[in-house]
Amino acid sequence: MGLYFKAENLKLKRTFVRKLVLLAPVATLLLALVLASEWLQINAFNWWYILILPGYIALLCTLSDQKESQKLKYRAILSLPISLKKNWIGKNLTLIFYMALSHLVLLIGILLGGSIVPNPLLIKSIFIGIALIFITSLWQIPLCLFLSRKIGMVGTILFQVGVGDMLGILFASKSLWWLCPYNWTARMIPPILGILPNGTLAQSGDPMLNAASIPIAIILSLLLFALLLLATAIWYPRQEVK
Repeated sequence: MGLYFKAENLKLKRTFVRKLVLLAPVATLLLALVLASEWLQINAFNWWYILILPGYIALLCTLSDQKESQKLKYRAILSLPISLKKNWIGKNLTLIFYMALSHLVLLIGILLGGSIVPNPLLIKSIFIGIALIFITSLWQIPLCLFLSRKIGMVGTILFQVGVGDMLGILFASKSLWWLCPYNWTARMIPPILGILPNGTLAQSGDPMLNAASIPIAIILSLLLFALLLLATAIWYPRQEVK
């Protein structure tokens, strides 16, 4: 599997995908700093998982897909005597690695931002918050890679940004929040950081501060990621070369 990961990583060398790994979290931090520096940490967290992350993941996946689909239409891959399932998993692991790097950049920026805000977030809460956002977003990688093959870049981005932003804000506070994967991250942040999906601080007694949602969201996210990765790994070798 390591060889497939290295091959996929090499394909993306000198591409905008690698630049995006740094650009997305830095843009989030700069936006939070310029617009409301006293709320830098809170806004960076909120804007990242609500506004930036869905589109960022969509771009990662669609740009990676276009690298092979634009010219050769995947002929160079589908005709090779290799394990296409492992090749697909390698694609996913590569983009997960890139997404992890982006979260690391965001983590460093938020920690440094604590020196300029009046009431910085607890360092422990920042680490936990970043980790949970990463874990509950894993399932979007195989989904967006699949959508990119089916509906293209524009359709994938519109779906991710539209559905992710809308549902992450409007339905995270509902009793059936667990039915929609885009609500899972938004449901976990309030108990950890005290920040509601709309960017305001949660008041004492708010039902979204209930920490019971955290293990539920983690388990559901990992299960959905495993299911999507397995299903798409089975689908990928069965494609017809166009």
